[in-house]
Amino acid sequence: MHKTIIAFFSKSGHTKAVAEKISQEINAPLHEIITEKKYPSTYIMTILESRKEFKRNDKPSLSSPNIEDFASYDRILLGFPVWFFTCPMAVVSFLERYDFAGKEIYPFCTSGGSNCVKATAKIRELCPGAKVYDGIKANSLNSTEIQEWLKD
Repeated sequence: MHKTIIAFFSKSGHTKAVAEKISQEINAPLHEIITEKKYPSTYIMTILESRKEFKRNDKPSLSSPNIEDFASYDRILLGFPVWFFTCPMAVVSFLERYDFAGKEIYPFCTSGGSNCVKATAKIRELCPGAKVYDGIKANSLNSTEIQEWLKD
C-alpha cells in the first residue's frame, strides 16, 4: 500500500479542482504549492511574467510550508498547469525543495491544448533516483481514469 500525497500548483483554480477530485477519489492529503509573489490576474500578463521566469531561470520563492514527514511518502502526485509546454517555475522550486530519490512521481497537468510530455522530461531531469511516470492531461478525469492511471 502506497502512502500518497498530492502536491499541486494552481494559478486559476482549475488544477486545484482536479487535485481535489483526485484527493476525494483516493483519499490522499493535498499540498498546495504557493509562491510568495502573486501572479497577475489576467492570462496575458501571467504569460508575460512566466516567460520572464523561464528566460531568466527565475525560480520563485515558495510561501507554502514544507510537507511534514515528507520522507514517509513514497508516491507523489504532482499537478500543475502547462506553461510554455512544461511545468511552471513554481513547480521547479518545489522539486528542488525535497529529495525525491526512491519515490514515485505521477505528474498530471491541466491545459487548453498542450500535454505534459516536456514537463515529465523536466521532472525526470530534476528528480534523479525517482521513478517518474508518464504525465497525463487531467482536465476532466473520471473515477475510472484516476484508478487506471494509478494502477501499479
